[in-house]
Formats: sequence, C-alpha cells, structure tokens
Amino acid sequence: MDFKSLINEVLIRLREDTLSTTLGSSANIFTDPLVSDYQRLVASLINDSKRNVESYHDWLVLRETVNITTASGTRNYSLSSGQEVKVVDVINQSTGNKLVQVSRQYINSTLYPSENSGEPLYYAFNGADSSNNLKVDLEPKPNTVQTISFDIVKQQSNLTLANDNMKVPEQAVILGAWMRAISERGEDGGSQASVVAQEFKESINQAIIKDSGNTQYETEWVAT
Repeated sequence: MDFKSLINEVLIRLREDTLSTTLGSSANIFTDPLVSDYQRLVASLINDSKRNVESYHDWLVLRETVNITTASGTRNYSLSSGQEVKVVDVINQSTGNKLVQVSRQYINSTLYPSENSGEPLYYAFNGADSSNNLKVDLEPKPNTVQTISFDIVKQQSNLTLANDNMKVPEQAVILGAWMRAISERGEDGGSQASVVAQEFKESINQAIIKDSGNTQYETEWVAT
C-alpha cells in the first residue's frame, strides 16, 4: 500500500477529510500545499508506527545482502547499509566459511605485537563512515581478494512521497498510527485508544506468526 492510501485509511478512521484527489502520485506529503497540517501529522504518525512495527520482528521483506570485496592488506570496510541494521549471517563467498562476530577488544588483542593475515574468520563493528554507513574490521586481515556477504535486516527509510510503498504489514501500521492519533487528540479519556491498542497487538502477532512460518529457524514472537 502506498503512503497516500495509508494516510487516507487513518484519516477515514478519524472522520477527517482524506487527501485531495488531485494530489500527484509523486507529491511530497510534507511539503505539498494540497496537504493540510493535520494530514501531515497523520503522515508522521504513520512513519512512527512503521518504525515501531519494523522493530518487533526480523521481517523477511526487510532483509537484504550487502557484499564487500576485500583487498589484500585492508582490515576495515564500510557496509552500504546505513546504521539501523541487524546482521543475520555473514559468509565468505570464496570459501563458504561463516564469519563470527567478536568484540572490538578481541580485534585489538590481535593487532599487537604483530597482525595476523589470511582468510577472515571474525568481524567486529568499528564506527561509521562519512555517509553514516557502519564499518567493520575483519580478522585475520585479508591477504587476498574475496567476497564477504552480510545478510542483514534493514529498516525502510521514512515514507515521504505519495507513491512510496511500505514493506511491512499495512494493517498493523494503520492501527498503530490510528492509536497514536487518538491519544494525541485526547478525546475519549483513553478508552478507544485502549481498544485500538489491543487490535494492534493482535494484528502484529498474527503478522509475525505468518512471517515466521516462512523460515525454518525463527521462533514465535508475541507482542506484550
């Protein structure tokens, strides 16, 4: 479902005017003059809800693979992934061996008095580059050109354009945004917000159960 449709779904539940039918499909919701201040507020609440839903589970739709190509004598590499990621698996494509995450303290202990070099067996995070991408150190320091694949879970950027499509389950996000909008208004002393909150929990639980069923190693996560 695109951003415009998500906003309208929440506005309908709030008995508010939906977005103008003349709003362009590529319009920026947060700057277009056809969008009211309250509609922009709802748009922000949708992004808040989206990020909340993303944090509940390692959704399959948020998974991707980032490859780095090693260079002989270079230990530190940037992942073109931003910072809000979770690493699921790391494997050396050239050898089939998995890399194990270790601490920075362990990496430091291998540097002195002399560094090891060879096939990387371990990795540790080490800050971020100028583009805000996470950086990793490999141990031992590579001595050949190899491809290391990082399977990650990466949160989707905030929705901004009317035709931006959301990845995670839409119903949970809609209910989460509606719940936030009700609370922001403070119209009913919290009773309706509580009902919607319960519906949100049920929706996110069902979505997680369905998503987990597509993997063999995931456990069942339940929102509490």
